[in-house]
Amino acid sequence: MRNLLLAATVSFLALVPQTQQPDISKIAAKDSHQNFVVAADPCTDAARIKEVFDKIDPSKAGLLSVDVYFQNNTEYPVHVDLTTIRLDVDGPHDQRFHLQSLSLKEAATEIAHPNGPSGARPSRLPPIISGGDRKENDAEKVLQPLMIQSDVIPPGKTIHGFVFFDMNHQFDLVPYSSVYVPDVQSIASSDPMIYFEVPLGVHHPD
Repeated sequence: MRNLLLAATVSFLALVPQTQQPDISKIAAKDSHQNFVVAADPCTDAARIKEVFDKIDPSKAGLLSVDVYFQNNTEYPVHVDLTTIRLDVDGPHDQRFHLQSLSLKEAATEIAHPNGPSGARPSRLPPIISGGDRKENDAEKVLQPLMIQSDVIPPGKTIHGFVFFDMNHQFDLVPYSSVYVPDVQSIASSDPMIYFEVPLGVHHPD
């Protein structure tokens, strides 16, 4: 059964376009064990946010954008459950909470409507079927190619993409936060790897 799974994974990876490998050597925030590396680079500088996202600014909606890297130095493909990635915050004054990463749709909705949904009065006429919310669609078009494109990391390869967390504009807590990646597993093993925890900064004295 495991051989069949490996064969299927190799066939899938053959279809994945080959791109230039990202360099994570200059990223300080890393966690590495079992020949696998998770690195995280939070995007908090206004100039960088403008460069990456153009007119779609996640920070204006209170979202933290983190460029997360997965480097697989093993001999086999590794699967990462992207849906369980979270941000653990352990700040001063008992500011401790866990933030689940947002889906593409959730992030686009928050960015398109930072003040919440419109409070317009409902119409008594039948709804007009359309292609959806234009602002949300525009945000999705910008975000989608910037997010992680695959949950399988080939052997000897590095992939990366942005993950979004709703920090409710509390960006002063970023140095007290860690990206937590709990579900990582080699395709060749039935046992999951130890979780990865990547601190985004150094705790400052209260």
